[in-house]
Amino acid sequence: MTKSLAPFEADCSRCFGLCCVALSFERGSQFGHDKAAGQPCHHLAEDFRCRIHERREALGYEGCEAFDCLGAGQRASAMFAGENWRRDASVARRLYASFSLLMRLQEMRQALETAADLEIGAVLQDERRALLARLAEQAESGREDVAETASATLAEAKAFLKRLAPTLAG
Repeated sequence: MTKSLAPFEADCSRCFGLCCVALSFERGSQFGHDKAAGQPCHHLAEDFRCRIHERREALGYEGCEAFDCLGAGQRASAMFAGENWRRDASVARRLYASFSLLMRLQEMRQALETAADLEIGAVLQDERRALLARLAEQAESGREDVAETASATLAEAKAFLKRLAPTLAG
């Protein structure tokens, strides 16, 4: 039986360590060394676990502590579970693109969930729920080919949230 997670809960045990591979970071107050996008962090073990997890903050990796993929990592990893992304650069690029898209979908889903608490009236709440349902379907589809439709839905959701700005100011 598969463990059920909240829509925005990251499960690092079901991820390829994508935050430690796909993303870049620069040495500074948040990270202890420079890392290029697509290159594994030198603290990432072969099993995709962090070798310094318990000591991240003490070693200068507060950015790792603060980062949350909102569950995009395990979703992207599941999509590419049967492919050899470590040895095939084209597969890796597709995986990283899917991870990036899923992060944007998850962030927008979270924003629309948060907007449920706003007093915006029934019509806007219905529009919010419809957008949220479309984003959820795209994020949970497990399909790589949702990028074009997801991009359009993300643009609609962004425009919707901008329309809510006067509600927040008032």
